[in-house]
Amino acid sequence: MFRRVVPSSSSSSAQNRDMLRRVTTSSPLIRDDYIPRTVEHIFINYRLRRVGLLRAFGTDVGTLYNLCDPGYKENLSLYGYPDGTWDVQEARMLLPPNLPEPTVGINLARDRMRAIDWVTVVAEHCDSWLLSLAFLFGVDLSHDDSRERLFERINGLPTLAEKVKEYYPGQLIQSRIQQANLEN
Repeated sequence: MFRRVVPSSSSSSAQNRDMLRRVTTSSPLIRDDYIPRTVEHIFINYRLRRVGLLRAFGTDVGTLYNLCDPGYKENLSLYGYPDGTWDVQEARMLLPPNLPEPTVGINLARDRMRAIDWVTVVAEHCDSWLLSLAFLFGVDLSHDDSRERLFERINGLPTLAEKVKEYYPGQLIQSRIQQANLEN
């Protein structure tokens, strides 16, 4: 499994530019016993997963594009983790069975679409996955204002799709992808 490693703030700028990939063999930080129970914890979980996905769509978009090779026969999914990292993996039972699975097959339509359209569609699917996770965690919240507070806090953030459109006006995404191809 490929997992993006976020360098600590004390690392050098060269390390920050590279943001190396690390191969791991087990599922990171997502366990059956990690279910946030309060509005604050659910929102923190949502926000950190979102940060990892924003990183995938932002500075790491060339890597994301290259990892989603449509020649790869398996269906791939983009995962955001509660530690602010992301990865692209084969769709399988990585998450505990009670958690929703991200969109499967993000690699299959990549070459049939413009890059910006593909990234936007993947961002929209990630938005729906993040919302389904947040409200699955919030199912046990009390009926008073807890669910409404969670909804308002999440709605206070722009969607991933909105951020992608903000990041990439015009043909900027093509230059990012070409730059990543030259670095590999």
